Amino acid sequence: MPPLLDGYRARIALSVLLIVAETAGVVVVPFVIGVAVDDYLEGSIRGLVWLIGVGLTTVLVSTARRLHDARLYAQIYERAGASALPPSAGLSQRAGRLNLLREAVDFLEHTVPEIVGGVIAFVGILAFLVALSVPVFVGSLVMAALVVAIYAASTRQTMAANRGYNDEYERQVDVLRRGDGALTRRHLGLLNTWLTRLSDLDAINYALSMVLTVALQVFAIITCARAGMDDGTMLSVVLYVFEFSAAATLLPVSWQGFLRLRDILGRLRKTPPANGSTGRPGGQDEGTRAKRPSSRTTARGRDRG
Repeated sequence: MPPLLDGYRARIALSVLLIVAETAGVVVVPFVIGVAVDDYLEGSIRGLVWLIGVGLTTVLVSTARRLHDARLYAQIYERAGASALPPSAGLSQRAGRLNLLREAVDFLEHTVPEIVGGVIAFVGILAFLVALSVPVFVGSLVMAALVVAIYAASTRQTMAANRGYNDEYERQVDVLRRGDGALTRRHLGLLNTWLTRLSDLDAINYALSMVLTVALQVFAIITCARAGMDDGTMLSVVLYVFEFSAAATLLPVSWQGFLRLRDILGRLRKTPPANGSTGRPGGQDEGTRAKRPSSRTTARGRDRG
């Protein structure tokens, strides 16, 4: 567990339990929908009553977790922001890292629950699929493996882009304090360059994943129709394929977010150097460094005075 979460273990454990309960409700819903359809076609509303009960319970648990997490992570950010930044850091680095800390806490509050829920949903949906249709279950495993391979292939590029963006972001206060329009444009251009690289990687990975998702959904529909399933079971399988596709795509995307979080936490743990990296793609910004007077030049100026 990251050091900034020390002292909050019990409340985080409660949050995880609420996530498990919420995800369990979400996983059960497609099966209950199939039962409700079959029951209603047979003249019974028993399945509809189950569906209402599961749906309302899931909504209540989800709302309670969000109310709990908002207060928990606000306290974590307040405490960590006051203690995690070393006095030896420059103003620009402290301001940049405080904003990066906000991003890290947001990741823990919003993305980590999605990851935990996605893992639980991934396993739960596979359990239902293997019971409802073995061919669709096998197809889902193949699709998940291909999605993981797609995102794994771009991991190194994503880490490099995150590192470059964070390096440049930490210089923002210094750049703005100089009041140099050309330097400010260059700084913003470098930030946009790194963001564009990250966006391009995400777009390519997402497009490939969606192609696999559509292929799995078409395969599931054809397989269920040929197997002669009843309406309720076929609907459940198709809904589970949709849920599985979302979970299989979410987990690799969240992994990219985790890579960015790891870089941020590494910066918060170490004492920054006197002259930080500029974040320039492919090297350092020598021109900018040349404009900054060295300590020797400053000392000579004081001696002459």
